[in-house]
Amino acid sequence: MALWRALLSLVLLCGFNLASAAPAGFSAWAEAAGPQHRTSLSVQLQAGTADQGRAGQLYIAANTPDGQWYSFTPAGWLHAPNGDVQPYQAVTLGQHRVALLRQMDLRGLEGTAIYAGYGQSVAEVLARQSYTRVYYVGSTLAGAPDAGDWLQFSINVQDFSYPELSAAAVTRIVDLHEQYRLPVDIYFSDTMLDLYQSGYPSLLERLRSSPFVGLNYHMRPPKPYYLNYDWAGLANLSASAQTAEIQAYESVRVDLTTGQRTGTPGGYQQLRTLGDNARIAIVPAMQADEKFLDATATAFKNLGATWTLAHTGGALNLGDSARGLYLRPEHYDLKLFELTGQTGQAVVEAAFTAARALPGARAPFFVGAKMHDNDFFAQKSAWNVVYVDGGKRPPWNPALKSALKSSADQAAQWAIYESALAYGSSQRQRFGFANAPGLAQLRATAQDAGGPQLHVSGTMHIESVPTNWPNVDDLIAFFRRAVVAGKVGTQATGMRWSIGADIGWLNGEARAGEVIRTLQPLGVEFDVHAHSAADRAACAERIRALGGTPNAVASGLLNTEIDGLRQPQRGSTGSSWQAETLWGLVTGVGHGTDSDDTAAGLWRPRSASDWKAHDPAGNLAAVGNGGRTLQAAEALANSLLTGSHVMPIYSVTLNVAPKTLTIVDTSDGIAQIEAWAARVGLLAPVRWSSISATAAAFRAAGGLPSRVNPAASGTAAQARPRRP
Repeated sequence: MALWRALLSLVLLCGFNLASAAPAGFSAWAEAAGPQHRTSLSVQLQAGTADQGRAGQLYIAANTPDGQWYSFTPAGWLHAPNGDVQPYQAVTLGQHRVALLRQMDLRGLEGTAIYAGYGQSVAEVLARQSYTRVYYVGSTLAGAPDAGDWLQFSINVQDFSYPELSAAAVTRIVDLHEQYRLPVDIYFSDTMLDLYQSGYPSLLERLRSSPFVGLNYHMRPPKPYYLNYDWAGLANLSASAQTAEIQAYESVRVDLTTGQRTGTPGGYQQLRTLGDNARIAIVPAMQADEKFLDATATAFKNLGATWTLAHTGGALNLGDSARGLYLRPEHYDLKLFELTGQTGQAVVEAAFTAARALPGARAPFFVGAKMHDNDFFAQKSAWNVVYVDGGKRPPWNPALKSALKSSADQAAQWAIYESALAYGSSQRQRFGFANAPGLAQLRATAQDAGGPQLHVSGTMHIESVPTNWPNVDDLIAFFRRAVVAGKVGTQATGMRWSIGADIGWLNGEARAGEVIRTLQPLGVEFDVHAHSAADRAACAERIRALGGTPNAVASGLLNTEIDGLRQPQRGSTGSSWQAETLWGLVTGVGHGTDSDDTAAGLWRPRSASDWKAHDPAGNLAAVGNGGRTLQAAEALANSLLTGSHVMPIYSVTLNVAPKTLTIVDTSDGIAQIEAWAARVGLLAPVRWSSISATAAAFRAAGGLPSRVNPAASGTAAQARPRRP
């Protein structure tokens, strides 16, 4: 109907959601999984309490940026000319789930809004306002969908001393993010939520309805479970009593003078009632005292929380969890308010360089760009002035105020924030951007693809030095057993292997052709392994001459060779060979201390100098070896079973020494490999795969980076600076 088009156009133009007066008990929201180029989407709808059990129709519609409307029907998405939206299904109203998209590429559809509702007719849906926007393409996730580097902008709203300046700052921030079309998380303290509800309701409604804003929550004093603030003696209570007290605190407003609970609704529970139906992740920042963390986590979970964030520790990876709550990922805390006078480009690039080097970090790498509302106007935050400078015990004087910053200092804060935002926007082809709902969508990537897979390959390097050459008969016997090892459970084959032989062995071993012609029919591939660009082409040519087929794996290389391998390698005789996959990256000749990269997982190296960074447009895929041993591979396989690894494809490789036919740096030979493969092959994530097949699986799954940095020597992770 034209009426549908007219009224919903009003929604889009005015920037708010008409469903604020919807039937009591009505809600609808989207469940999204995967990056933007492989998005799965379903809608959950609950009819209003008074309507449940009645006959009605479900309506699902999409409005694209060019103004066109589409109806979702049992036959799929159909164009709805003139806004004549058709019903999806006649139902008995209650709770309903409708699958809309399955790993669909939504690039080019940014700005498309999806609505869901119910009623007897379109006219009734509009009249009763029994609909809501459930999804907006390109708002909670933006930029490169297969990025390795992700920026998260977050604003802590906390300055109750100057609420009018806080509101002005937040308004300007939302203006900027809507201008650049980049997501942002707004973290409210309970006090600021109260002030915005009473003094700035239109701004709060804008925050609630803007598709680019994630509404979240953070704790501040005078709550007695805040870090080092137990003025109320909560430590003397039992764990269950602590949980009950904290849950009660997070359901009402708090008196700023006494720290006592009031009878007025407030806290985290109040924020959840304001959260737009499209936002399933409302993150509470629980800066609780260590002794109250368990009780605090339980209280917030009881109130509906599924995520939180941490403030200390090492790498916080997407997929990590603690106390039953998912952790917001962060590998570098970019405190923009401390970096005035610098450029956005400089601080963002430096942050990502540090993030990618963090021991134990898993791609994608996340930089949290953080500001507070008071950073833009006050020398100190209100809570610092009142609850730190004013002591940590009641009564407090909330009328105390910080001095304001000079105009120059205020301008400097805006300059660094806008510079970081503008630079990030200019790098959309390589950066991703997410707020809390976007993180929830990304976290479900592997689960939506059927679970993460660990592709386990085996390889061997035969160098040119004859003293390290294997006995040919022993070599062939080894591989006859190795290719059937692990054919257990659902594994279609045994382990898959490759050999990277240098030009000296290919030319000097009299039985090299016999080895190639015998092993290749068994499934053993031949990578190109050489120590010069000219020799790579020569190796490929020699493998062909001996009756084999070289693959496109450059096996063993210096990081300085990466850029040269993007082009065909030409030999002295005019032959050429083109690499597609890299394995065995080292940073120094001779495999010196710490020169071998032992990361697991896959990525596309950006350049010779920035080789740990993932380039979504790169033409070379790097396959990480994960340590090259049986123990390392099994540990990663078991880790994938925990659900903490959220990318679809990971990799490890077993590396066998040619002379001893044992795993490098161990005494594990074919008998140990067979026993190991029989056990590990039964683990759900494990896929036997060659290096080249691993790279192919990575590309087929969307090219999503999964590099896993090795942990620091002797520790699980490297500690990061404590955040305020």
